[in-house]
Amino acid sequence: MTGNWSPSPDANAIQGTISRSEIDGTDDTQGALFPTKPEGISFLQENNAWGFVRVSREPEFVAIYVSGSAGKVQYFARVKEIVRAEDAELARPVKEYLQFDRSKSVLVFEPGSLYKLEDPIPYRVKTPISLRYTSLGRLRSATGTDELF
Repeated sequence: MTGNWSPSPDANAIQGTISRSEIDGTDDTQGALFPTKPEGISFLQENNAWGFVRVSREPEFVAIYVSGSAGKVQYFARVKEIVRAEDAELARPVKEYLQFDRSKSVLVFEPGSLYKLEDPIPYRVKTPISLRYTSLGRLRSATGTDELF
């Protein structure tokens, strides 16, 4: 994929896999940890973004915890920009997304930065049931979800 990547219902923005130790940046780089059900992965793939959320900070990266039988932090991406939900360029009209809420935002990822983690972080003690802020250092070193926040 190139810097000209654009959303498409048939797209797969996931670049492959990456080890947490390979992620560039300083340990204090701030990020956001979002939960999703397994069906939310299709939003990542087709939009190279995460959407319809409220954020109070401007995270430099996003990590995605997939609930259900997966129960792991499995995805990582760099944030390019945060846009209003109704202004986001998505694969389908925003009204087709059940979670659409005009008062929320979409975090658009840097092209080519969305990866599945080779070494996902398993559920342990605490489940991120809503947005949690974390750091790149915590993401790299965590042996379980309870060490992320």
